[in-house]
Amino acid sequence: MKLYQRFVLLSVCYICDVQSAKECVYQYDMKNNNVQITCGKGAVLHIVDQNGNTLLTGETSISSADTSPVFQLDRSSISSLNDEAHKATKKLSDASKLLRKVREDLTLQINNLINLTTLLQRGDDELKNDLNTLRRHDLTSPLAREAIIAALQNQYNFLRMGLLSQNTQMNELIRTTMRLTTSIMKTARGARGVGEILDLRADVMNETLFNITKLMPGGFEHGTFFGEKTVFCPQELKKISKKGTSVTTGVEQGAIMLDSHTPENIWVMYGYVDINEVTQFDSLKSLKFEKVQKIFELPFSCVGTGHVVYKQVLYCQKMFTNKIAHYSLAESRWIGERPLENVSVHSHFPYQSGKNTDLDFAIDEKGLWLIYSTNNTHGDLVVSKVNEEDLSFDGTWVTQIKKKDVGNAFIICGILYTINAFDTAPTHINYVYDTNKGKGKRLEPDELEFVNAVENDYARVYSLDYSPSDQALYSWNNGRIEIYPVSFLDENEP
Repeated sequence: MKLYQRFVLLSVCYICDVQSAKECVYQYDMKNNNVQITCGKGAVLHIVDQNGNTLLTGETSISSADTSPVFQLDRSSISSLNDEAHKATKKLSDASKLLRKVREDLTLQINNLINLTTLLQRGDDELKNDLNTLRRHDLTSPLAREAIIAALQNQYNFLRMGLLSQNTQMNELIRTTMRLTTSIMKTARGARGVGEILDLRADVMNETLFNITKLMPGGFEHGTFFGEKTVFCPQELKKISKKGTSVTTGVEQGAIMLDSHTPENIWVMYGYVDINEVTQFDSLKSLKFEKVQKIFELPFSCVGTGHVVYKQVLYCQKMFTNKIAHYSLAESRWIGERPLENVSVHSHFPYQSGKNTDLDFAIDEKGLWLIYSTNNTHGDLVVSKVNEEDLSFDGTWVTQIKKKDVGNAFIICGILYTINAFDTAPTHINYVYDTNKGKGKRLEPDELEFVNAVENDYARVYSLDYSPSDQALYSWNNGRIEIYPVSFLDENEP
């Protein structure tokens, strides 16, 4: 049974004011079952399935020059899911009714068995009483013998009928129990069906909204969807929690990688040179107890600790080269590589820790980034937005801080944050660069503090990355994986 259609979203846009098209806001109304899109004037939106059939259509409304048009898109596909959900709910209801009926029948059978058992016990007691009476009388009389035979015959007949009835009730009880088992299975299937429908409804809504982010020029900068969580940009980092979680790995250097599009998995690469294995865990608890889910053997080796996994694809620096490479973990397949001209490698412009940290990938709400330095910038830290398909750069920004003066770095909503020291606890964010505005600034030690160690004051941070799905920093600190939740400034705050 096909429960929903996979969406392919296309957009036909006649944009008078290109900037206005970038300022679209997308809202899904679960009560009224539609998607509301508010954006710049002159846009026409079509959503079609893989066969080219129009599923949803939104057209600009007639509005004044100062009013942005609003698209109201009815969700017929989700309506079809509602029908499936109704069917699954009815099956669950029918199974529940059957279960109640079987339970009533079972109760009746058990009561009948109890009554029969009571009758058999009474018949047994009466037979004992008759035998005791006979013992007290002379058995030589023919009349006494006939009385004995009649009493025994009656008791035999009574017990025989009782046992036959009990056997019948036991068979009924077995059949009723089997019906009960069938009813439970049907109820469970009905419950699973409802759960699957709800999951599919969420998948359709989430996939549709995620694909809508690519419709308008400039993409969708107001919200990105990761599983059950929606992350909105712009966001400015306000605080890094001083209370974190720590998991010991026993390996001094390494990288922990979370994919915001598949947050149920955790990947780890141990060491910082000649790394050709990626270890997958299904939870932080499994990582703690070294319960490995899968190990991927790469057809090449990575170097450093700046690797990431994004959309189930590994991105890293290829060892002994100036190349960046990507490998599909979902398909266990080599995708490709790209040499970076004028980019410094081989610990020429690393972070403070050295350890081949010349190239550092990062992930945020906007996608994939690379943090590095070049000879042309004389060691100044450089940030580039990476095209995940061909590893080309969609944009590059040169900052005003030397990469060797940075302990490590991460990116949130297109804003670069660098820490002052990799081996000092506590430390602080010493520099911020906003790629959205092309501006950077240095911070004082007390402006944005970072404890840099969970369990003690000793720190040697070899990798530091932000995870948009749970809004936390993941650090590899001298053999420990440490996790620090972060919070953001309210847009209404001064």
